[in-house]
Amino acid sequence: MRHLPGVIALLMSFALLSSCAPVDAVQATPAPAVKKAVTYNAAVPNLAALTARFKSANRSPISVVQLGDSHTAADLFSGEMRRLLQAQYGDGGIGFVAATPVPGTRYERVILTTAKRQWALVSARNQQSAQFPLGGYLALPQVAGAQVRIAERQPSGQRYRVSALYQAQANNSLKARDGATQVSRMLAATGGQWRFSPVFNNIALPVELSIAQPQGLALGGWNIQGQKNAGVTYSALGINGARLDVLDKWQAGWLDTLKALRPDLVVLAYGTNEAFDDELDLGLYERQLQGKIAELRRTLPKAVILLVGAPDSIKHRRAQACAAAQPHSLRQVIQIQKTVARQSGALYWDWQAFMGGDCSIRNWQAREMARGDLVHLTADGYRQSAEGLYRFLRGQLGERLP
Repeated sequence: MRHLPGVIALLMSFALLSSCAPVDAVQATPAPAVKKAVTYNAAVPNLAALTARFKSANRSPISVVQLGDSHTAADLFSGEMRRLLQAQYGDGGIGFVAATPVPGTRYERVILTTAKRQWALVSARNQQSAQFPLGGYLALPQVAGAQVRIAERQPSGQRYRVSALYQAQANNSLKARDGATQVSRMLAATGGQWRFSPVFNNIALPVELSIAQPQGLALGGWNIQGQKNAGVTYSALGINGARLDVLDKWQAGWLDTLKALRPDLVVLAYGTNEAFDDELDLGLYERQLQGKIAELRRTLPKAVILLVGAPDSIKHRRAQACAAAQPHSLRQVIQIQKTVARQSGALYWDWQAFMGGDCSIRNWQAREMARGDLVHLTADGYRQSAEGLYRFLRGQLGERLP
């Protein structure tokens, strides 16, 4: 899909921050008539174990990690999933977030701020590096004492355990200050690999984190978990404009980093950008999807994998026929996702079917549930979609819903 300018304007609004035009927050509106999402693979590996873990979430943590494109980067869809799951099973923390602010990306629960010229950002979206970690963002300190401030959008009074994903050529140190309390952790040299720092315990937000020396150090993100070590943590790792193959740009060790987050559920939410590629090699895409799910299974043999299908979208607005208006590859991408999910034993949620099927995004836009680009949803549309996915997931866990 095309990416329009205006990043600064996007960052200044509460609207959905994505690669396209901004979206205004909207009042709740009646949901459009929807079709029931299709369920595939009733016998999903590890689903029974995941069900048991959710039932004991008040005593032990549940980790969910979502990887995706601009629908994930705004953290409205995933943010509502986080809110719903935490309301039901307990608040386990904020999850994994980028190390520094990323233009066009936001987080539902926290705001990251830095001083000018203290950090350089490298993004897997449109830049090259052999160092990209899980998440696809590199934050490189430019000065000694470079600082990041993490604050909650809505102060909660909670306490957190915070650790940094980092790579260091030589020993370094990281300081954390929340109020009058300041503590320090050593960042041992990593030999070119990514690892998590020792944990800062009992941290209140806002917190200011600063590194000692900039030479040979890179940060990949912060993992922010609840101090109680129970409840649900939902990490949203989205890149605007991303396709599934963005994962191939990450350093090979990214799967080890993902494993360190101990995800019980991994959500793959790609497909829109593939669908907008008129020259997409469908066979290659299918093999890539099969390969990535196989890699995840080898790395995380006890996790459940959930594939979120591409949502409905329109590419040619003036076309009269629905088929002519849709992105050329949308139907094929969705069919491939369904097939691969069924063959690989992954849960599959049909987002387009939930919206109402082919070209249903026009109805969502008329109800102020989708944006004028007919690709992204409004804040309310993403929340409505998240409720659909939430109900689907709880249904798969065998729970009765009103």
